[in-house]
Amino acid sequence: MKNLKFKIIISVYVCLIVLALYNAFHSYQNNISHAKQTVFAKLSTLSNLLAKQINGDLHEKVINQYKKQDDIKTSHQDADYQSIHNILAQAQASAGINTPIYTLFPSNDFKKFFFGITSSVNPYYKHRYHTPPKELITDYEKGGFIDEYLDENGIWLSSFAPIKNKAGKVVAIIQTDQNFEEFMIDVNKKLIGNISFIALIYSVIGFLLYLFLKEVLKKEEVYSLTQQKYKQELEEQVNHRTKELSVVNKKLIDVNKELESFFYSTSHDIRGPLCRILGLTSLAKCEDDKQELVEMIEIESQKMDNMLKKMILVNNLRTKELKIEHVFVGDTVNTALSQIKKKYHQSKAEVVIKTETQTLKQFNSDTQIVESIICNLLDNAFKFSDSLNPKIAISSFIDKNGILSLTVANNGLEFTEKEMKHAFELFKNASLKDGDADGIRLGLYTIKTALDKLNGLIEINTNAKNMTEIKVLIPDFYIGHKIDLLIANDQIIIA
Repeated sequence: MKNLKFKIIISVYVCLIVLALYNAFHSYQNNISHAKQTVFAKLSTLSNLLAKQINGDLHEKVINQYKKQDDIKTSHQDADYQSIHNILAQAQASAGINTPIYTLFPSNDFKKFFFGITSSVNPYYKHRYHTPPKELITDYEKGGFIDEYLDENGIWLSSFAPIKNKAGKVVAIIQTDQNFEEFMIDVNKKLIGNISFIALIYSVIGFLLYLFLKEVLKKEEVYSLTQQKYKQELEEQVNHRTKELSVVNKKLIDVNKELESFFYSTSHDIRGPLCRILGLTSLAKCEDDKQELVEMIEIESQKMDNMLKKMILVNNLRTKELKIEHVFVGDTVNTALSQIKKKYHQSKAEVVIKTETQTLKQFNSDTQIVESIICNLLDNAFKFSDSLNPKIAISSFIDKNGILSLTVANNGLEFTEKEMKHAFELFKNASLKDGDADGIRLGLYTIKTALDKLNGLIEINTNAKNMTEIKVLIPDFYIGHKIDLLIANDQIIIA
């Protein structure tokens, strides 16, 4: 235990040293950043003030009058030159800047820059600036600052501002500089002070932690023995609860299997008599006085038969193992549409198809389930479209995330807000006629069950053309994008 105490104390001190070094480095970086901001603020203020004080027309006059390099050899050679020089010299002295302040102006093609008027007593008139930073060209019209850069005279931090004539044209720039080496000397002085302060603080913290850890480790010995006892008792309780949960879980699995078996068995038991009814009604058609009644029985029997088929399909969807393969969405839509058109061959529905899936190389999912979703969507659209002027619109596309979006719209029965809320609940009461309600509910419930199997989503809306629109989203199985449904301003957001 003593060795453990020693290791813990050593570890704490090592962490303190590492933390102190990190803080010193972080402080150094912050000092540099803060110092640069201070320098740039000072230089920028100075250059902008000087740009406003200097007469641009006067500066332009001097440059045009003395055309050659070193035409001006002393600061008092020309009165106009001297007036601008005095402004710059006074500003340099007031700001306490060691580096001369100067103006720069470009050649006509902006490929070269030349020195103009300087605060120094020794003019450097129209000497070429050989390595001007790119900011002078890009920001010539508006000015700015230049972070650490190297030219023929050293490393600098600079700020510049445009000098304009009365017409508002930029005729030159005023530039103020700070030597980077001098700047770093000031920063390092501050750093040494910060490091000394940090070292003192961490020494005090380390000593206090040492006293604290000694007391804590003594209590830890007593606590450790008590904890071992509690741990043994807890493990016994966990083992007991685990056995209980295993028994309950097994019961739930058995109940679920019984429910699935009951659902499947009952569906087939009911469908047998219905098939016999269909056979009998076919024979009864031969009787003239029973023809109308027999036809009504046949229609209702077929409705019940279709419902039972969908109930069986729901059970199959719940128990079916996914078989992932390439799904050719365009072909699947066309195939399903052909099947549904045969079923509703008397319908004169106007069908518009818009698909954008041909450019996709492949979409991976369970073909059988995707086909059942499309068939049920189309079946609902044909069944509940307007009887006089039925219109159906089908659109599909696959986005860059591999999510299939399929929308089927029709101009038939409209959903109320209450019906939309319970649209996917099986056998939920609705304001529609009983037959229509069962048909819609079971169809949507089947679609919802299939989409749950594929981790998909479904949404019901009324579009701009006042058509009932059902939209489904199915992710590619292998891409594995998760679809989250967020209710935000009545929109679906895919993440």
